[in-house]
Amino acid sequence: MTLKRLNAPGFWPIARKTKKFVIDPSPGPYGKEKCIPLGILIRDVLKYSENLSETKQILNKGLVRVDGIVRKSYKFPIGLLDVINIGDEIFRVFPRKRGFHLQKIEKDESKIKPLKVLNKKSLKKDRIQLNLHDGKNILVDKNVYKTGDVVLFDLEQKKIIDTLMYKRGATVLITGGNRIGDIGIIEDIMSTRGFEGGKVVVKIGQGLIETKRDYVFVIGQEKPAIKVSE
Repeated sequence: MTLKRLNAPGFWPIARKTKKFVIDPSPGPYGKEKCIPLGILIRDVLKYSENLSETKQILNKGLVRVDGIVRKSYKFPIGLLDVINIGDEIFRVFPRKRGFHLQKIEKDESKIKPLKVLNKKSLKKDRIQLNLHDGKNILVDKNVYKTGDVVLFDLEQKKIIDTLMYKRGATVLITGGNRIGDIGIIEDIMSTRGFEGGKVVVKIGQGLIETKRDYVFVIGQEKPAIKVSE
């Protein structure tokens, strides 16, 4: 499929009237409004290449890894908290009102990725499948995880190393709405019925905001467990 430049998400840093079409991200866990194709990230955001041909050369050399896996498709979708290795530089993807911010991180931290539990499914032999925000599915033996919790996943060892519980006092990243990208503390969790689902009261600085449960991503308990966006 092709995507017209004029129909591309507004936060993609591309010229709108130079050519008719732009890179269309491959199907994946992120919708078009919540991702950016790897080719646009390399060429237009980081400016490591001047055109798509140069971008493909970089990818074909195996110089780019996403969450520790070499990716060679310029259409591969990049989204929330993904870890991007390009040569010797490493970035984590944070949300912003106008798209994404690439936060530089160190090698040790690049091994860890927070993954939000969107839902879970009971399987045979009492095993539980956790369905996570980036499309990953993890099988666990104990049903100790709740929807909204975040697991810290070791990308090298392919295992959960810690759990960040969705509860009062947790440190959270706002991933949608007017305060997207802000860091705060959960003050209250409210259960509501209807289309909108649950609401959460979050303290940001000296003020309180009310936001959707879906917009709250736990990144720590008393403090962030990862380096946060500057």
